[in-house]
Amino acid sequence: MKKIPLIGALFSHKLFQGYGFAGLVSVLLHVLILSLLFWGWSSDDELRIVPPKSIKASVVEIAQPKPRPPAPTPVVDNSAEKARLAEQKRREEARRQAEVKRQKELALKKEQAAKEKARKEKAARKERERQQRLAEEKKKKKQQEELLRQLEQERIAREQAQAAAAEQAEQEAGEVAYYSELLQSLIARNWNRPPSARNNMVALVQLSLSPYGDLLEVRLLEGSGNDAYDRSVVQAIQRAAPFPELKKMERRVFDNNFKRFNFRFRPEDLVR
Repeated sequence: MKKIPLIGALFSHKLFQGYGFAGLVSVLLHVLILSLLFWGWSSDDELRIVPPKSIKASVVEIAQPKPRPPAPTPVVDNSAEKARLAEQKRREEARRQAEVKRQKELALKKEQAAKEKARKEKAARKERERQQRLAEEKKKKKQQEELLRQLEQERIAREQAQAAAAEQAEQEAGEVAYYSELLQSLIARNWNRPPSARNNMVALVQLSLSPYGDLLEVRLLEGSGNDAYDRSVVQAIQRAAPFPELKKMERRVFDNNFKRFNFRFRPEDLVR
């Protein structure tokens, strides 16, 4: 088998052109591999058959190897690890207990704070109620004092008014009595006793006067039964008028007592 033309053909192939050294090495390796393969498959090699040789066999005892004793288990000293784990567990338990204690203390503080807050609120509520009760009692006492003061003032005013009224009434009564006696005296001095007059005769007349004492009207309300006596009484009043003394009297007293009043005339009052 001719191998050179194949190699030449490969070198003359277009793929080889322009690839440089790397391409050359790659092509050589491929050619070498193909050559070896082709060489092994070539028809020029003849198959050689070698006849078998006779073999003598004999039983041979093979010594069994003694089993090796098991390797001793290495003793590992883990006391330090156990101590570390125990210490870690102890610390975790201590932390847990400390956390439990802290939580209990925190809960106790919260409970105490809540109780203290409730106590203060209760005390504040009682104080507000006490202050409100005191304010109401003070207000009520003030109202009672004001009512008592008003009642006392009204009583004093009433007593003063009554005293003033009594004094005024007494003064007015005295004044009325004085001017009544004055009018009666003036009328009596102007009365001419008729022969038929008797001590048991009474004539009731009504006089109307002005504030200046002028006689405005005289009327006989009840006669004595003796016309001469009745006429003498009316004439005595007309002769005694006017009554200028009444001008000194207070107008209110005059209006209440002498503006229009009844005059009862008796002869026995004139007897001395």
